[in-house]
Amino acid sequence: MNEIPESDWKYLRTIKDEMLDNLCKRINGGIFLIYADEKLSEYDKFVNLLEHIQDGNERVATCFDDWRRSTVIIKLLALQNEGLLTKDYISRLSTETQQRLKDLSET
Repeated sequence: MNEIPESDWKYLRTIKDEMLDNLCKRINGGIFLIYADEKLSEYDKFVNLLEHIQDGNERVATCFDDWRRSTVIIKLLALQNEGLLTKDYISRLSTETQQRLKDLSET
């Protein structure tokens, strides 16, 4: 069974938008760094920006697309890998979900 307890699901829904905003803020910050790089030609900036946005889109999709209770454990692993699922957030999850995350992280 891939589903998490209802209480964890409800909690995760309350922090989803915050985590999404944090990821987008990180991605958007990279855009400014690329654009401000005076060593790059305008064309190189364009190419780097395009690659950065495509990569960012994939990261957002991995963490947030298909956000359902039955798939969220995989999303939690992706969020953890992105550094978005903080220790504080994890500590608020049930012991069962914390253990599943730990077991899956070690495989």
